[in-house]
Amino acid sequence: MNWQIKPWIKNADMKHKLLILLALLIILIPPAVLFIPIIRNYDKSATNTSILGKDYSNLSRDQIISKLNNDFDLPQSVTLKTATKDYALNLATFSAQIDKEKIASTILYRRLNEGIISYVKYFFAPKRFDLNITFDNNALDKYLTDLSSQVNKSNIPTELEVKNGTITVSKGELGQEMETEKLKDTLISSLVIGQAAKPIDIPFKVTGSIPTDQEINDTKIKAQKLIGKSLILTADTSKITLDDKTLISWLDFKNNYQTAKIDEYVKNTSQSLRRDPVNAIFKFENNKVLEFQPAQNGIKPKDSELSDLIKNSIDKLVNQQEALITESIPVETIAPLVKNDDANNLGIKELLGRGVSTFHHSDSTRNMNIEKGSAIVNRILVAPGETFSFIKNLGDVSLEAGFKKAYIIRQGKTELDVGGGICQVSTTLFRAMLNAGLDITSRQNHAYRVSYYEEDSKPGFDATVFVPSPDLKFINDTGHYVLVQNTFDLPNRTLTYEIYGTSDGRKSTISNYRQWDAQPAPPDQYIDDPTLPMGKVVQDEHRVPGLKTAFDWTVTDSSGKTLHQKTFQSVYTPWAAVYRRGTGQ
Repeated sequence: MNWQIKPWIKNADMKHKLLILLALLIILIPPAVLFIPIIRNYDKSATNTSILGKDYSNLSRDQIISKLNNDFDLPQSVTLKTATKDYALNLATFSAQIDKEKIASTILYRRLNEGIISYVKYFFAPKRFDLNITFDNNALDKYLTDLSSQVNKSNIPTELEVKNGTITVSKGELGQEMETEKLKDTLISSLVIGQAAKPIDIPFKVTGSIPTDQEINDTKIKAQKLIGKSLILTADTSKITLDDKTLISWLDFKNNYQTAKIDEYVKNTSQSLRRDPVNAIFKFENNKVLEFQPAQNGIKPKDSELSDLIKNSIDKLVNQQEALITESIPVETIAPLVKNDDANNLGIKELLGRGVSTFHHSDSTRNMNIEKGSAIVNRILVAPGETFSFIKNLGDVSLEAGFKKAYIIRQGKTELDVGGGICQVSTTLFRAMLNAGLDITSRQNHAYRVSYYEEDSKPGFDATVFVPSPDLKFINDTGHYVLVQNTFDLPNRTLTYEIYGTSDGRKSTISNYRQWDAQPAPPDQYIDDPTLPMGKVVQDEHRVPGLKTAFDWTVTDSSGKTLHQKTFQSVYTPWAAVYRRGTGQ
């Protein structure tokens, strides 16, 4: 009996194992079947993928791009509509294209980092995509800006007018303004969803307003009370009359005033009436500071107060019988920085430095510019800590300002231009600045050596200026005001600059002057001059070799401590003799 029991137990165990295996197969086969399409299409688009309703499932990158080429194509242009006119926007204008590479990349993207369950869910869930459009944003903005200038309509306000003592009404019109950003969004959206073939209505917002009949009637009654009346505004020696037509034009249909119009009028009037203060101008003579030109207060209208004054005055004229009201314009007084009684409080006591230059061979036109320039850059007060700018003080250099055309050096060339000779002024002042020991912050030598500046000086002590640069500048670091003034001596062809102030014991020293790298001058240069008669030749400059120079400049205080230390180097290119040949009649 025993030998019959053992096989049965063995057979029972086998059956159990088969049952377990069968159960495992039942559990595992469906997931395995599920993964078959995922594994087979691991490098392709997921199932249930579509672009604008077209099936793009289980496709490789190349297949997606190929299908995009067949399925989608942008139109050549998009129609933008208004109520009265259509505008064709060529897509090439802003380089609009379907970005097929980006679409393919978006479709093939898998979020594996979120786990296998999310990946499987993504693969089988429906996925719907729009087109991806690339375009030149700046070009589109420019087109829409140009389009808005064509389709926008200005609001024409309703206005009251006075004709033969009668109030008439000019009916206004509402305006319209294109909603640029809204149109841009709609346009791009139509391309993205493949609806670009459909015309797009240009969106507008209404601008302005039209008053009601009651508002118009009430305002006409108010305006009628202003007929024949005026408002006079006075300020200093100025007198402004505002007649009934002007006052009525400022009425608003909301029982108020057109504030923007009044404010604009006030702004313009304020600019006309404004008078800047004038500082007292002094000169130093016989060891005393003397008044050369008295100070003057400035005035500035108070804009907000003037606007309120005008509105209140209109109310008075409406509500009273008087035909005329006179009001003073509210102003504030602006005091000058330097007053007449400051003469003895500025610290201008003694000579700090002097600079001299001569110009014996300078012609009459150049001399006039030297005289003009030196007259402007003269009797100038520079406050403690202030930066003096030659160009800023010189101002406008033009024929209208009184300067003449003479020869200048510009960008390495000799040219006929307005203001030739101004550098004689800046050069002379530079020498005074050196001597006074002021903090020189900007100086540039000429491109060529100029004979005028070497008549009484070694090469390297010149300073060229030209609007807007280079400039000649210094900082007044003396702790007191300094006065810059000059003397122009035409008979002796001499210009002298003097700088006065309070000496703090500083001492200016120029040392170690050197010259090197001399180069021969090029051949003579002839320039046609229509201001000279035919055949006449005038030599303006002599042949000058090129040269490099330098000198050390040291300024020390009373204790010997160094305040400023600089090396002024100049590089001059060789310069030919310059002749002017007359070409005039």
